[in-house]
Amino acid sequence: MKRREVVAGLAGAASIAGIAAGAGPPAAGAVGGSPGGSAGPGAGAGDAAGLPAAPPAPGRPPKRFDARGCVALVTGANRGVGLGFVEVLLARGAKRVYATGRNPRNLPQVVALDPQRVVPLTLDVTDEAQRRAAAAAAPDVTLLINNAAYPGSEVAAERRMLSAASLDDARRVMDTNCWSPAELARLFVPLIVRNGGGAVVNILSVGAYFCLPEFSSYSISKAAAAIMTAGLRAETDRQPVLVSQVVTGSVLTRASPVGTRNGVTPVQHAEEVLDALAQGETEILAAGSRGFFERLRADPKAFERGVIDRFFSNPVRIAPYG
Repeated sequence: MKRREVVAGLAGAASIAGIAAGAGPPAAGAVGGSPGGSAGPGAGAGDAAGLPAAPPAPGRPPKRFDARGCVALVTGANRGVGLGFVEVLLARGAKRVYATGRNPRNLPQVVALDPQRVVPLTLDVTDEAQRRAAAAAAPDVTLLINNAAYPGSEVAAERRMLSAASLDDARRVMDTNCWSPAELARLFVPLIVRNGGGAVVNILSVGAYFCLPEFSSYSISKAAAAIMTAGLRAETDRQPVLVSQVVTGSVLTRASPVGTRNGVTPVQHAEEVLDALAQGETEILAAGSRGFFERLRADPKAFERGVIDRFFSNPVRIAPYG
């Protein structure tokens, strides 16, 4: 049966998988970190290969980031998670925030938060010319937040591998969620280094660590983005750039699945992330995603079986997002 479901737009898409996986708000006092405490999902690879742990690198600069006085560029800043970052960055004393969005008509309300410090930029992250124009317009950036994302087609079948008429939409999802943030990092990391150092933050999702069948192409793209982020982190290890990935759980936005009640606000999410950056975290568990990892690791097969059974019995539905 062919069924049409409404897409979750550019902002707030990261929380779809988190809500579907049952990731609720964090416990009081919880802060960002990695899924296993000090070690993330990819930790322990050296031990598994029988290799000794590497000693601390002698030339490695400190990796912490304080938002006060920073110059930030936030993609997908006109609503949801992106808007939450703009609000918190301003509250924490950012010198300037470049707020980007595909449609310039959606940016005046963001500028109105602080016309002296918020600079609007039109940016479709998949457009090479617009990416280069953004880098030219924002040469003083010290913090890049790659937030903009595309969850996939409004037609549910097109977000899956076998039911899709073609994989063209899946390629668009991958281009938006993985390759475009990589391209932006390629443009902005040299600027950040030239400006004395800073941070690159890639907004991922718990959907990077399991497949949400209703949004298979989205999960694929976020899993790829997690590895892409690790590659960026390795390449910048000897530079004054903190590269962090945010594993977002449940953020309440207008892109949230129908009936969602548990979650954090975009502002609370941004507060968690910026607190973790100040501690130098490279894998930030935000918006209840720590509980998700606990359930996943307790019984991975049972977790996957639960996701698949829910897919057939009660698939995730998204409220109209126009």
